Amino acid sequence: MQNRWHYDTVIRDMNNRLRFLTGLMPANTVGLRQCYGLVLLMCLFAGLSACNANRTDSNKGQKMRLTVGDIKEVSVSARLDSTYQLTATSDNQEVVDVSRKPTDATVSNGQASPTAGVVVFLIKGVTAGTAKVVFSEKQNGVDGSGRVKKAYVVSVANK
Repeated sequence: MQNRWHYDTVIRDMNNRLRFLTGLMPANTVGLRQCYGLVLLMCLFAGLSACNANRTDSNKGQKMRLTVGDIKEVSVSARLDSTYQLTATSDNQEVVDVSRKPTDATVSNGQASPTAGVVVFLIKGVTAGTAKVVFSEKQNGVDGSGRVKKAYVVSVANK
């Protein structure tokens, strides 16, 4: 009988200890797992956002500095077929003048030039100020502004 009593006492003691330990743990461990998952997801999102921070946004554009009278050349890749046209627009034509650089279509021996597929534009600083210049490509006969290829925020300063 004494062994039976000792066995019951040990079981009761173990149950009491187990109740004490489970009382220290949160009642809902699933909520804790969800919290860890949420924190992990937020860290992943923050990491991906940091990787994209160094890329150039087509709405902002690369920065370019000019003085009044300076001219910079900008090369933009273009399609070789004639179904697409490449355009350059400025939101402030008083500050910068954007034009296409004239090129020869062929070299002296009649072969295509090595810069075929590349269009060169000239950006000239006219007056002091800031302007956004956007180079876009759109299909002929289609409405809209087309797909942005390059964008620059041009700051023109006095000499």
